Amino acid sequence: MVNVILCGGSGYRLWPISREFYPKQFCNLNIMDKYSLFQATLIRNNYLFEKTVIVTNENHYSLAKQQIDELDIKNGEFILEPFGQNTAPAITIACSTLNEGDVVFVSPSDHFIKDNEKYCEAIKKAKSIAEAGWLVTFGIKPNNPDTGYGYIEAEDGNVISFKEKPNKKKAQEYIESGKYYWNSGMFVFRVKTYMEEIRYYSEEIFSTSQEAVKNAECRNNITKILKPYMEKIPANSIDYAVMEKSKKIKMVILDANWSDLGSFEAIHKISNSDKDVNVSTTKNIIINSKNNLIISKNKTVVLIDVNDLVIVDTNDAILIRKNSSSYDIKELIAELEKVSPNITKKHMDL
Repeated sequence: MVNVILCGGSGYRLWPISREFYPKQFCNLNIMDKYSLFQATLIRNNYLFEKTVIVTNENHYSLAKQQIDELDIKNGEFILEPFGQNTAPAITIACSTLNEGDVVFVSPSDHFIKDNEKYCEAIKKAKSIAEAGWLVTFGIKPNNPDTGYGYIEAEDGNVISFKEKPNKKKAQEYIESGKYYWNSGMFVFRVKTYMEEIRYYSEEIFSTSQEAVKNAECRNNITKILKPYMEKIPANSIDYAVMEKSKKIKMVILDANWSDLGSFEAIHKISNSDKDVNVSTTKNIIINSKNNLIISKNKTVVLIDVNDLVIVDTNDAILIRKNSSSYDIKELIAELEKVSPNITKKHMDL
């Protein structure tokens, strides 16, 4: 099998830790272990696959290469995009560099998986289904009506429909029905099956991606997509381009203590906490306070009589917000860039 790791995105929802030039997948969050999310993905997947193809922004290549070298992993190849056009082009470009008979496991680089044994079992099950000509997605059995995930409606492994991120009421209905699962964004399929489906349902993405690969600069296990060809590829997600349209979809349940760590709330949930559900990266002073997340490296943080806060302290910015805040991150980034463009782009250590 071939592991295609999608390593794009800015991860702005984890600002000020995650920045445009140093996105969350490369960050050490100082909570889980000594590795970045990208490195944890490599370690988890490395022994399962014969080859790893990493699709990332060309500006992040040096970061990715450095973190791979730290792990002494030798089977990695790179596809460098001048800019991202979402998951469908990234996956189609990657598949265009592989053999038709290859079975591919597509995984994001910023997921948290706690139970590796169940993770491996689910991948093996998905592989056998994919070899029979199906596109296989992974569904996570929800333990709460989360509005931050898309949902898959499925029964006995048969996918009925894909649902966008719901409101709280709709999410609760999904939970109560017992037929809905969180959409993990991971897939297994034969290259041939996927390329036939993307060509049928999104021919323009198929043809322009093929053209981009044919005209790419290739050297030393690096395929660099040139900007003029990337600009021709329509931006779209794999869900919209293929999965929601194809008749060849199956789902495998992934019960491996999974999270996509797309928010500070998600980080809080998977981290070890004290008796008052406070999570802290260092030894801080917490008095009569509950359900707080503190991420800090160089300063002692003191909390007294406060609940439900996220406090993130970096060298150039401090974030303080309610743990359940629904403030639009796009509005925040726009305001920050008025103050200083570098504050959303340049990485500053904690």
